[in-house]
Amino acid sequence: MDLGLNGAKAVISGGSQGIGLAVAKALLSEGASVSIAARRKEGVDTAVKALSPLGNVSGYVCDVSDYDATVKWMQDAAEAMGGIDIVVHNATASGQPGPGTEAWTNNFNIDVLGMVGMSEGALPFLEASDKAVLIQIASITGFEHHDVPISASYGAMKAASIRHMAQIAQQWGDRGIRANSVAPGPIMIEGGAWDQIKEHATALYERDRDWHPSKRMGTAEEVARVVAFLASPAASWVSGATVRVDGAFTRGVDF
Repeated sequence: MDLGLNGAKAVISGGSQGIGLAVAKALLSEGASVSIAARRKEGVDTAVKALSPLGNVSGYVCDVSDYDATVKWMQDAAEAMGGIDIVVHNATASGQPGPGTEAWTNNFNIDVLGMVGMSEGALPFLEASDKAVLIQIASITGFEHHDVPISASYGAMKAASIRHMAQIAQQWGDRGIRANSVAPGPIMIEGGAWDQIKEHATALYERDRDWHPSKRMGTAEEVARVVAFLASPAASWVSGATVRVDGAFTRGVDF
């Protein structure tokens, strides 16, 4: 299937590693131009070097918890690429456990307000696009309890991000803008959270691995392919949705 992404212009937060990097690869392989951002210049530079053979990619150092900096990134990216068609918010504070409000504040500022800055900053360019779409990388923890060692803030803020995307789909739909969430289940990424759990909490890793009917965890590339489809005109009638990418890990049935 031709997804119709050739010439599209995409911005991806948290794009230097993991799911964000995989999304960048998927969109570039479909002919899109991509601007990735992350907080650390070294990571951004390394990612851009790896992605450059695939197509037109640029990197930007940006902490999406800073609203003004995020809006500036949207403006600079649009100027460099000639517009913005696709906004993918992947950055997350992860939600490390601990007492007090620090985890809650970090998750709110990055996982929720990060998309606010991206969506509001990109809005003038999305309104000028004929294939405008926003995608929030959420999590199954946004709608189902998952007793992994993360703070309660993580699932709560992922739930808020899903709600925010559904609201944007309603409020901005008449401007030709679609908005969806993608909710991955446990994803194995080298050096990522589940890689660390495998190393330091093997029983928990094996329990969740075997909870999947296929007895394996997902990959960043499997999530990225779904994101690429939702970002494309091939999914033109999909908006306000939350798409689970979890290999049937969750047991709930939506009616």
